[in-house]
Amino acid sequence: MSLRSQLPMMIIHNESDGLTGFVGHSTIAPRGKSTLPAYMKKFAILPFAAVVLVVGCRRPPPRPEAPAPRIVSFTPAITDLLYDMGLGAHVVGVTTHCMPSDNNPPPAVGNRSRVSAEAILAVKPDVILIYQNPQDFGAITAIDPHVRIVHLPTQTLEDIAAAIDRIGQITAQPQRAAAKKQAFWSKLETIEASVASLPRPRVLFLLGYDRPSTGGTGTFIDEMIQRSGGLNAAAQRGYTGWKTLNRENILAMEPDVLLCQVDPGQEQDARAH
Repeated sequence: MSLRSQLPMMIIHNESDGLTGFVGHSTIAPRGKSTLPAYMKKFAILPFAAVVLVVGCRRPPPRPEAPAPRIVSFTPAITDLLYDMGLGAHVVGVTTHCMPSDNNPPPAVGNRSRVSAEAILAVKPDVILIYQNPQDFGAITAIDPHVRIVHLPTQTLEDIAAAIDRIGQITAQPQRAAAKKQAFWSKLETIEASVASLPRPRVLFLLGYDRPSTGGTGTFIDEMIQRSGGLNAAAQRGYTGWKTLNRENILAMEPDVLLCQVDPGQEQDARAH
């Protein structure tokens, strides 16, 4: 018997518009266009990003017109954040998983599992913004010690706010960063207030469907579910951080609503699983 026959399920694309609140105990109500920034919806993907594309040996052409500092963003969430802050012109390279909102997008120079010093240095970056282990970029700094590697954690909402501040410092745009951070918290407060008087369903978020992962206490997923008017079933079960689940784990949590985030084209498989 599939989970679909036993639980209300909502399928979310990895680049989905997101959710603005929960209504009742089995449905989720989108209120028009999502008020959540795109970068918030992709953080869950980062710890479990799968390699689906491999960078070849061909060097991507640099973007000579980019203003300083020239930035390589090596995480989709930070890429979205840079563009949301209006700093896309600084971005000269992204990962194969990034989808920058740019009519002339910067070249893909690698991904979490394929750090190519040749491809990255070909776009002449001043700074590389990363989520993973900085040691993965040791070959780059060995070749060009002037390139800065900046690690930006994005595990919690506070981390996101701190990343906004750090990007403002790096780009010498502290006022822009302060305004964006204020808007970030204001949107969350607006969502929280709009669902404050509604029932709070038990919600389980799943990343993927074959070997799904979920975010427990201490993750931004837990914070977003709570702020959106739900109770995180994983956190209530005692899960902390990110955990891999099986069907029995999921059913034991007895969620009222099951949110499943998948790649485009996987919707039917997820529903049938």
